[in-house]
Order: sequence, then C-alpha cells, then structure tokens
Amino acid sequence: MNHSNELMDFSGYPKRFDLNDGTEVWLRPMRPDDRDRLFSFFNSIPQKDRRFLKHDVSQREVITNWCKEIDYDLVLPILAVVDKDGHEKIVADGTLHQERHGWSTHVAKVRLVITKEMRKIGLGHIMLRELYDRAVMRGIQKIQVEVREDNLGTQTMLKQLGYKKEAILKKHAMDRSGKLHDVIIFYNDLTELWQKMEDLNIDLDFFVMP
Repeated sequence: MNHSNELMDFSGYPKRFDLNDGTEVWLRPMRPDDRDRLFSFFNSIPQKDRRFLKHDVSQREVITNWCKEIDYDLVLPILAVVDKDGHEKIVADGTLHQERHGWSTHVAKVRLVITKEMRKIGLGHIMLRELYDRAVMRGIQKIQVEVREDNLGTQTMLKQLGYKKEAILKKHAMDRSGKLHDVIIFYNDLTELWQKMEDLNIDLDFFVMP
C-alpha cells in the first residue's frame, strides 16, 4: 500500500465512543449521502453560534457542494453520529484542511462544530483527538485556527489548549449584516498540543472552531 492509500484508509471506521453521560456516538468520514443530515445538523446550531462560521450554512447549496466535491486529501471531514429511531443523526462536524502541494504541506487548519445538546460531555475532546490523530498520519507539524475577533469563547478555549496568536488579518471577515471584523490566526505545534490535551482534565466547550 502506498503512502496516499494509507492516508485514505478508513477501514477503522466507524469508531464507537461512550460520552461522559453514557451517550453512544460513532465517528466516521463524511459521505456524499450526508447532505440532508448535515443540513439539518447546521440548522440545529443556534444562530448566535452560526454567525461565527466562515460559510453561510443556512444555504442548502453550500452543504450540497461540500457533499458533491469531497476530496479527502484536501479536506477530511469527520462526523459524529448517534442513532435516532434507527437513523443516523449528525451531532458534530470536524474538518482537517491541508495543502496538497507547496511550502505549507506540514500545516493544517482545524474546524469543529458541535450541536448544543452534545456540548461539555466529552465529544469535543474525542473529535479533536481524532482530527489530531489523522494530522499525525499526514505528517502535519503545525495546526492553525482562524477566529473572528468577536468570538471570545473560542479564543479562550484555544488559549487553554496552548494556542498562540500568530497574526491578525484586519477587516478580513464580513458578517451577514455587512459589518467587517478582524480575523485572528492562532497556531500550535502538534507535539505541544498533544501534551496539552493530556494535561487538561476538563472538557472544554469545543462548539465553534470556524
């Protein structure tokens, strides 16, 4: 098996986990047939949280394009699902974004969104560990997260995980009302991040890493 095939080896999925409250969740890569489930998931996210997301997930076309144009080599989307009356319900969406060529192939961006009722029971911790595991497999050394300057909750969480401010992009994000916001780029080395995850004995509110 060559290196590329190893990265695309998803034979270990779905992976089962029990959350702190006893809820059973399964992690697996996103599939093209997840469009309606994913649209329902993002519609369940409170508007006050959705405003921090980079894309307008209220538009079905956005979700449709994500599901039609899956390229696991560039963007690896990992979903957490639960059984709801015999059907899968998405409760978290985490993605690992990586450049295929060039001088930033050792850098990846992470995004994570968790539905409101599944927060602070261990799911964020599990999702981040899964994304970091896949990052290690891909030879990633550095993780970046882009956060709007008014998203104070995510900034606090990132600092607790040892992320550091790397740059500020002035007036880089425009919200739905047309207001411009600065975007802060945080970074962490993957080795340091693993140690910080081990040291933290709390479940942070990993609900929006846009």
